[in-house]
Amino acid sequence: MELEAASILHGSRYPANTGGQVDVESATIVAQVKNVKMFSLPRIEREAEAIGRVGNAKNKTGILMVKRSAGKGTTTPWLIVMTASTFRELLGALPTETPDA
Repeated sequence: MELEAASILHGSRYPANTGGQVDVESATIVAQVKNVKMFSLPRIEREAEAIGRVGNAKNKTGILMVKRSAGKGTTTPWLIVMTASTFRELLGALPTETPDA
C-alpha cells in the first residue's frame, strides 16, 4: 500500500521496518498509510493529529491515507484524512478564488 500511496503523492516510500510515523514523503506532503478492515473514529483522530504535527515540524502538509481492506477482488477508494487546521493551512497555500459578481 505504501508504494501505491507514494505513486499517488509523487513521493518516496520509507522502508516498512523503520517504525516511524511517516510512510510516504513528497516535496510538500508527509503521509501515514493505513490498510485496515476496521478503523475507529477515535483512532483516525489520533493518527490525523499525529501526522499533522509531523507535517508541521517538516513544514509540509501531514495527511493520513486510509484504504479499507474489503477482501479479495473488492476494490475500495483511498481516503485522505486531515484535521481542519491542516486543511485551512493547505487552503491558505492555494490561490484564492473570487466569486463571480
